[in-house]
Amino acid sequence: MPKAIDIQPDGYNQILLKGGPGFGKTLAAATFALEGPIHISYFDKKKPVELISFFTEERFGDKAAKILNNIEYTVYGSQNAHEYLNRLISMLESNSCRLFADITDSTTSLTAAIVNWSLGFQKDGKSKVISQASDIIPDFDEYKCETSLVTQALDIYQTLPCHVIWIAHPLPSIKIEGTGRSIKVTKTNPIVTYGTKVAGIIPGRFTEIYHMYQETEWDTNANSSKRYKVSVDAAGDDFAKSSIFDNSGIKDFDITDKLFYEVWKENIAIRFKKKETE
Repeated sequence: MPKAIDIQPDGYNQILLKGGPGFGKTLAAATFALEGPIHISYFDKKKPVELISFFTEERFGDKAAKILNNIEYTVYGSQNAHEYLNRLISMLESNSCRLFADITDSTTSLTAAIVNWSLGFQKDGKSKVISQASDIIPDFDEYKCETSLVTQALDIYQTLPCHVIWIAHPLPSIKIEGTGRSIKVTKTNPIVTYGTKVAGIIPGRFTEIYHMYQETEWDTNANSSKRYKVSVDAAGDDFAKSSIFDNSGIKDFDITDKLFYEVWKENIAIRFKKKETE
């Protein structure tokens, strides 16, 4: 029976990047292509066009072409959500992974695609004609399908020898508990999924949860600049955690006009240098 004292990190991380739209989550995940081939399972839009507009030679020199050449992507939606899981099963059965990182973008659109696929919007490659309102209302079976597909994907990802990155969006909300004078109101920021069960399952399967946010800075001439930052520790109502940076003193880092992967690696080096001197 294995003992905890014998645990050795395998060098790969399961990372959940979360933040509002336009905060650079997809771009941050894509920078892992600096190190080797990556794949993006893309659910959000028709194509990840933001990649070619951000990774330009003018901005990043030769690194831009290297990143773009190392990115493969597959577009998924309600018409082929099951193929997302089939691809992972094929990787599991082959017992190999040639990728440096495998990315799912995003959990919000993934779960919506699963539910809509389960509703049968697409059959035999043809759109199903909706004849009544009840045809588009999810039932308990659709939510079970969402939970099953997502948890199966997470189970497979735990076995793959590559970095696993999922992208999510937080949903500010208020939780009310108790009644009368004992009522308790708490602000929460769970991730957005179609069903609430999956939103509770996903974060627990990631060792690294980073919250991405923006800050506006002003100079002495009242000129403003937008900064893109990543929090690796809980701040206010925005949850984040990290097994890498825990108790390191590193709470966040700035990735404005930088490549996330490079900044992340730099901070990891700083973290372990501190550990060696302690």
